Amino acid sequence: MPPTRPVPKPAWLWPVVFVTALHLLSTAGAWWITDHGEILAVADRFTATGHLDLQDLGAGWENWTRIVAARGSTRTRFLPLSILLLTPFLALDHLLGWRDPASFRFVHLQGHFFVGLGLVLVGRFLARVGSSSSTTALSVLMLGLNWPVWMIARRLGPEPVLFALLAGFATGGVWARLLCLLLLPWVHASGSLLGLGAFLWLAHGEGSFRTRAVGFSALGWTLGAASVGLLWNLPVHGHVILGGYNEYASDRFFTLRNPLVGALSLLATLIAWTLPLGYLALRQGKRMALQSLVLWLPAVAFFGLFSTSEPERRLAPVLAVWTIGVLSRTSALSPPRALGLALLSLGSGVLGLSRDFVDVVPTPLGVFSGPVLMFLHLAFLEGRPVLSGSLVLGLLIAVVSSGSRTVRFLLDDRPASWTEPGASPRISSHE
Repeated sequence: MPPTRPVPKPAWLWPVVFVTALHLLSTAGAWWITDHGEILAVADRFTATGHLDLQDLGAGWENWTRIVAARGSTRTRFLPLSILLLTPFLALDHLLGWRDPASFRFVHLQGHFFVGLGLVLVGRFLARVGSSSSTTALSVLMLGLNWPVWMIARRLGPEPVLFALLAGFATGGVWARLLCLLLLPWVHASGSLLGLGAFLWLAHGEGSFRTRAVGFSALGWTLGAASVGLLWNLPVHGHVILGGYNEYASDRFFTLRNPLVGALSLLATLIAWTLPLGYLALRQGKRMALQSLVLWLPAVAFFGLFSTSEPERRLAPVLAVWTIGVLSRTSALSPPRALGLALLSLGSGVLGLSRDFVDVVPTPLGVFSGPVLMFLHLAFLEGRPVLSGSLVLGLLIAVVSSGSRTVRFLLDDRPASWTEPGASPRISSHE
């Protein structure tokens, strides 16, 4: 049997560089004191003491010291893996002498790192299964430029990690899928729901619950959900299912609402931000509609019960799996259509960005009122215009250079990779 020819890297690499450079240009320089502040405070304490709690916080965390006192508990609702995967970035900040939370830099790159990793996995996989160059490039653009994914790239926390794990699940083999489903519940409380949807998506694609791949995935999901409940939620928080969220049972987030109305509102929001993916899914008929339904159903049904905010942030990780399902069955599109879908995705990201973390920064050209951008803070609030300008210039060069190459791939309908004779682009988990 002749060996498989190597994947021509530019078919997925240049779109990944283009999307990541755009994401980096929009790097946030601030975070909400609640979610982001808590996970940063716990990560900071872990690097100093090895403890995953909010006890005896050091200098710079005075706001959180007061919050902990008002809450009456030093336990954190965040799960260990989301904290541990933030600590390497925090360690880099500490290494360079940035210990004041307001001066942190590298922690803001956590989202970019894990979202970029997910984009690489998706792009390489579609190239390997024989998708055309244009489809491979389009998959990265449609996944990375829509606002839900762009949002989590700008934000530290569990969602970028969930995104990378689900990308690994959708593109990996039997053992990789088992591992991803095992780890998902240890990242965030929603990990079990997202993993259940991914498992059902796989079972629908396989056409049976009895295949080896589905069986191993079921084992991974079961072990993940059971282990986090018995080894973390119960001993640390005293509640095997709710874990750290048990203390928030009276929070307004848990106010029940009509589940149908809630689910429809979540889907309407998500569809609005991801129209290009939805369009390609609808073109593929009933089978794709059913597979999409089982993928989204667990998380949407659960979050639809509550007065949830930012559904795009909570559901963004699922888009990694959905993109694989949709684009792996999409033949090469005409250049105008491919460009149009890519531009729609870019429009989604730019529109969402304009409303995210709005801040006011005085500049020599006037007052900037828009999204919190690290480079604006660095240049005009911290007095480092040369450093900021150099970084921005480098990223702009990367955007222009990789963008021109990406457009060429969108206009190319040749295969981005070659598979063995008879191979099918259908998702298969048999090794």
